[in-house]
Amino acid sequence: MRYGKKGRKMLLLVFCICLLGYITGNYFLGKTGRMQLMVPAISAAKMQDMTEGMHEYTIKPTLYFGGHAVAYDSLEDIYYITQNMAGGSWSGALDSSESFEGSAKLYWLYDEYFTRFADALAEGHVFSLYCVDDDKNLCCSYRVVFTGMPIMVIDTLDGGDIKGGRESVMRLFDLKFSGNSYQETSCYAAIRGATSVAYPKKGYKLELDEKMSLLGMRRDEDWILTALYDDAGLIHTKFAHDVWQDIAKSNAVKKDDGTRMEYLELFSNDVYLGVYGLLERIDAKELSLAEGDILYKCVGYEEYRTDTDWSFGLEEAFDIKYPAEISMYEYHILNEYLDVFNHMTDYEKARSMINMENYVDHNIFTLLAYGCDNLLRKNNFYLAEHNPKKKESEYTFIMVPWDLNATWGNVQIEDMSCNKTLYMPEVIEDPNPWSLDVKQLFECYPDEIADQTYRRWNTLRKEILTRERLFGMLDEDFAYLYASGAYDRNYRRWPEGILEGCIYLRVCGRKAGVFGYIFCESLCGRVGITASVMILERYGSGNGKVCIYIKESGNRGTDICTLIYGIENLGVYLGMKSRYRIWVCLFFYINF
Repeated sequence: MRYGKKGRKMLLLVFCICLLGYITGNYFLGKTGRMQLMVPAISAAKMQDMTEGMHEYTIKPTLYFGGHAVAYDSLEDIYYITQNMAGGSWSGALDSSESFEGSAKLYWLYDEYFTRFADALAEGHVFSLYCVDDDKNLCCSYRVVFTGMPIMVIDTLDGGDIKGGRESVMRLFDLKFSGNSYQETSCYAAIRGATSVAYPKKGYKLELDEKMSLLGMRRDEDWILTALYDDAGLIHTKFAHDVWQDIAKSNAVKKDDGTRMEYLELFSNDVYLGVYGLLERIDAKELSLAEGDILYKCVGYEEYRTDTDWSFGLEEAFDIKYPAEISMYEYHILNEYLDVFNHMTDYEKARSMINMENYVDHNIFTLLAYGCDNLLRKNNFYLAEHNPKKKESEYTFIMVPWDLNATWGNVQIEDMSCNKTLYMPEVIEDPNPWSLDVKQLFECYPDEIADQTYRRWNTLRKEILTRERLFGMLDEDFAYLYASGAYDRNYRRWPEGILEGCIYLRVCGRKAGVFGYIFCESLCGRVGITASVMILERYGSGNGKVCIYIKESGNRGTDICTLIYGIENLGVYLGMKSRYRIWVCLFFYINF
């Protein structure tokens, strides 16, 4: 049959009306809870009538979301489907293997929570779903939970635990970040970590068979899944990495940005494993390394240094991550650096070997975050940036922090009853966590280091590390963890994990108590009342906290730190310590 121009227009109009009616109908059915994910919702009475006299499926048909098998937790017999919280409504299409191949249909049991999208996600509400096949007289039910967080599934090919390493398939459901809502590839998965391998909740490394951009991050084949088991409230690691990135992005250093992390919920072999952090690796790609650069990862302490070994005994303490082919030369560069900074007899040479802007930022970060596990070189990356045109030293060292769970008042201790991590309130006002190498510089030239630290801190606290910005970052992460339902689900799975006390107070305490820093000066000889009067004249009186760093004359190994409450007590204290060479640092509480 042939249609004229008017007939074709009429057919197009009818088609558009029908399509609009279908979309509008589904929208209003969704709003009333009668149609979700292309599946109708019916009453309990109607469901009972439909399934009366039917037999149960021996094996339940597989559920598919967007054409891909849904994540399943056999421990609680619950299927999990991801949703985009920002969308504010249900999205996607749900089906079953029997619907594809036969006459089976899916039905939701009507539930008021279908009209309460945000509540259903946050509370982890369990919905009832049925698969009904009238032709085969078969039916079954499913328990379904929706999460506002992306879901990753790692299934080993042989069905065994990942443990030392297994060939696997990785599947990612992601409606939060732009890009593919579903990705799948073969991979190799293995347990990672030093301390964390003893925890029941393991961390993993993934080697994908192809490069992929996951959760809006870079395209890569190597990824890290950190378990956050010893991270109180699942918040310290991500918050610390984000704070460092903000600091690093605000300086002029090109290769110190660090890494990014995003949350997801992990399943493996039909078992729910909880909330994990997916991390980009710190490597040549992340730091935009060039030929000639050297990247070291400090994983231990320099206990076996020697001049007789080809690596100077540094293999136990440092991994060389770049270049791939290494020789004695790369260890020689590192050994020269350690010689200078361990003995600190030549300040100008030490100064020429580092990017001072980066080192000052690293020190401010460890002070602010109380990065107690990043002070003594361990858990830091050292980048030796090659610069053949540089006169003093061919390499410039840059530091990037790593492994940041022990931050914001959480301190690592040798006690498995608290997962080797314990919050210690007294560290909130502790001014000690100086980065080792910066502290070495400070002891030689306190005026220069103090001045640069003070100037940089004043800029950061006004523009980057404001109360509003830091609290806003915490608000966003906590809101996401709770509103997605993932926070409660994680601690139901791992009840022995560490819950967060109040990180807001810890951030306030570190920023206000330690970084109300206004003065640092070297004093030699007999001090006492004279020094106290000088300080009072220059800075006025107040109820601030005075931090005294004491070095015995001729002995750099003694380090005593004392807090004096009230500046009026300073002179009395210094008068008692006349035989010491003293560095005086004042810390005042400021409006945060």
